[in-house]
Amino acid sequence: MSISPIELAFTQALNGPARRMVVIRQAPFLFAAVNDNNRAALFIRVSLSPTQVVGDGHGFSVTTMRSGDNDYVQITATDPGLPSLFLKLVEYLLERVLATDSIEDGVKALTRSIEEYRRFVSHRRGRLSESAVRGAFAELLFLRLLLVSGMSPAEGVASWRGPWARAGLGVHDFSFPDGRGIEVKSTHQPPGSVRVSSPEQLAPSDRLLDLLVLPLESAPESISAGIAFRQLALDLQDAIYLAGPAASEMWDAALEALGLNLGDEWYDRYRFLPGEWARFVVSSNFPCLDVSSLSPGISDIRYSLELSTIAPFSAPIDELLSEICTP
Repeated sequence: MSISPIELAFTQALNGPARRMVVIRQAPFLFAAVNDNNRAALFIRVSLSPTQVVGDGHGFSVTTMRSGDNDYVQITATDPGLPSLFLKLVEYLLERVLATDSIEDGVKALTRSIEEYRRFVSHRRGRLSESAVRGAFAELLFLRLLLVSGMSPAEGVASWRGPWARAGLGVHDFSFPDGRGIEVKSTHQPPGSVRVSSPEQLAPSDRLLDLLVLPLESAPESISAGIAFRQLALDLQDAIYLAGPAASEMWDAALEALGLNLGDEWYDRYRFLPGEWARFVVSSNFPCLDVSSLSPGISDIRYSLELSTIAPFSAPIDELLSEICTP
């Protein structure tokens, strides 16, 4: 199983002696994985102003050192090893910081992102809404498709970022080590449009990105082709648990982030009849919002995308599966 450069750096650090440091990035400032007595820690050489305070969160603590030329921030996992939620925190911080254009903006993104993640993991959740169940069903169905197409359970669940993306912690529902992203949307029959939750979600870039759309309709018990939401998730869980503790830990962390309790029989009420997947390649000239052209102060932008307008960008989903599932 291939792992991301970030996870590899932490693995190397944790396999070494205490205080071993492995550099992850050196721009816009130094990021390094550290072995803090068998606990994963992210060391960031950065200067914070006296008014910038970064608090601890569920599953991690933050130490800030201000001493002139040796200023740094260290974020340390509460539990030993490399917990999945801590790895997600590090990936999210780097993603947000690397999207900025200056050291000053990078520092702001760093402190803001830590606070956002702290609120996210501490937030108590109830049952998922029907719209959230529909979205999760489409993502789980695609995850199953990845496994059926030859991807290992560990690689498949590692690529599933939807639970964090839905909370604003990340951009795409599936992300792969080579930078490729896949956004999964569910819609009604006949498929007409999909909602886009941020301008960045379907913006063309130098990285490969696909939009997958799955039409869904509620299915009563009398329709044998219908798929039960909770059973789909439980079947996936069985396959992932068989793959070993690393895969099962990532799966459990994803369900926790999503706020989904698979022991709750209340979710048995949801059964869906899926249609055919539609794939659209988000390449140059794909319809999107130009954020730079918007007036300052505009935020939380969401819009609908008419599927008929992106028909020229359609492509076979089998080709996509072949590209990402081939060993």
